[in-house]
Amino acid sequence: MTPEQKLVALFAAEAPPARDYAFQARMAQAIALRRAWMTVAALAPWAVAAVAVLWALIPVVGPISDSLGAALQPVAAMLGGAAATVVAALWLARRFARGVRAPFSAR
Repeated sequence: MTPEQKLVALFAAEAPPARDYAFQARMAQAIALRRAWMTVAALAPWAVAAVAVLWALIPVVGPISDSLGAALQPVAAMLGGAAATVVAALWLARRFARGVRAPFSAR
């Protein structure tokens, strides 16, 4: 056998490593789950700090909210109506734009 033939035989006998796709999927799922729990754990101190700040602001915001509640009801109603109008307009635009093609559009 020539050296080239020996090299070809060696490369032909060596099979590529087998890949276990089920194992890879389980490991990817485990890594994603661990990352999700680490994200939740990283957000916990921020949530505790936010609760502490809001709890400390109760004596300040309490009296103000009683007087502003009646004044902000019309504003909240107008903002809600505007939001409903925007959502309806976007939904209608999408609904009726499906069958319409712009003139001179690329085919």
